Amino acid sequence: MKTKNFLSIAALVICGLVCVNSVKGSTPPTQTADEVTVNIRFKQIQSIVVNPAEDHQTVNLDYFTLQNYQDGVSVTKNDHLTVFSSGGFQVKVKAESPAFTRVGGSETIQLSDMVIQASNGSGNDKTYGDGGLPLVNLSTGEQALIGSSTGGGNLNFNVTYDNSAAGDGFKYINNHVRPEETSVYTATVTYSIVAI
Repeated sequence: MKTKNFLSIAALVICGLVCVNSVKGSTPPTQTADEVTVNIRFKQIQSIVVNPAEDHQTVNLDYFTLQNYQDGVSVTKNDHLTVFSSGGFQVKVKAESPAFTRVGGSETIQLSDMVIQASNGSGNDKTYGDGGLPLVNLSTGEQALIGSSTGGGNLNFNVTYDNSAAGDGFKYINNHVRPEETSVYTATVTYSIVAI
């Protein structure tokens, strides 16, 4: 009897092992679908570039004629600034020094004599600044020059540097210093862009 029970138990154990191995070795059911999450993510990006052409990197307002001294000088640089912004933006302008200073000397011209104004350049798909963009008297404090509640790519803006204040009573009649052939008064102007 004991041998019969032992054989029965052994048979059950062997059967159990075979069944377990059979289940372990079986292929799981085929999965026919699964999911993945796809995110489209955005960061605020702004870029501003002054036209790299040589005649845009240095802006000269030349007082070379009687008319220049009488009326002042204004120069417009077409497509002077190129802006990219992934949302609303504001372009600001400021001077890095407190005055235009004569190269090689200490004589100065006040910054506020220079008025800067932007206008729409080539290829812009909308008009910026209904009724015109603001006139900005140059100063060391940042001032808003261009603004938009929406972004855009490769937006070109013309910039006018207007020094007609100099024509008021021949204001610059004594700014040439002898024996220099040409007296140059200089200041660095910086454009920046921020998100709004």
